[in-house]
Amino acid sequence: MRMITAILAFFIIAQLLGIFTGITILFDITKNPYVTSLVVTGDAENPFNALFFITYMLLGAVVMVLLIRLFRLHVMVFRVLEFVMIATASSVVFYAFLRLAMGYAESTALGILMGLAFSAAKAFRPALKNSAAIMATAGVGVIFGISLGLFPVVLFLVLLSVYDYLSVFMTKHMVEMADFVVQKDLAFTVTARAPPPAPGEREQRVDLGTGDMVAPIMLEVSALTFNPVATAFVFVGGVVALGLFLFLVWKKKMVLPALPPIVLGMLAFLALGFLLGAY
Repeated sequence: MRMITAILAFFIIAQLLGIFTGITILFDITKNPYVTSLVVTGDAENPFNALFFITYMLLGAVVMVLLIRLFRLHVMVFRVLEFVMIATASSVVFYAFLRLAMGYAESTALGILMGLAFSAAKAFRPALKNSAAIMATAGVGVIFGISLGLFPVVLFLVLLSVYDYLSVFMTKHMVEMADFVVQKDLAFTVTARAPPPAPGEREQRVDLGTGDMVAPIMLEVSALTFNPVATAFVFVGGVVALGLFLFLVWKKKMVLPALPPIVLGMLAFLALGFLLGAY
């Protein structure tokens, strides 16, 4: 049970970091060219952006599976991808904290340097994996959250949940990618460990993919532009849904995709806020 609690704690920390970073980035989005450049869409409210992103995700999954199955250099390739992801995404989070005491230019330059240093530190200190995954998750979630309006984000997450279900139970390539990431201990999951239950047995571990943490941050940050109270409802919905999901998985000893129940929980609480007249 301690592992489940640890995973839930990692999830909550990532969400809070994402919300804090999102508030700062949205405040600076029209004032700092560096922040403006983080927006990856021309029209945040265009629902076709959701289709573009899901297509991009599908192509990325195909490339990853091919790298895993066909190429002998895949470990090096994934290490490079890991380094780039941590450096770029964590720099956004560092920027947000630096803005509490510094101007735009200083925060931008130092944030980028800190992101590179942090990524390099993770390369030499594997024990930083969870911290790196949480920081990168917060940064990536913010970038997507400021780039998509509320409806496009909801549409994207629904499509992503369908993809997550199919990739686990139908094509099963998500399970293959997860096994590879876990074996290589890459920062694409957060991990909770426990000693072996008996001598000679393997250690116990529970992993949660960074994608399962990025998705809620996207919706939480996008909801900030609609109503901050909606962000609070989404946050609570995601935490409750993940808590129930982890308890079920732990009790049943099953492998299930986490994203569909998380998205369902967030959307249910978002709708609850509407019904209660909170926004």
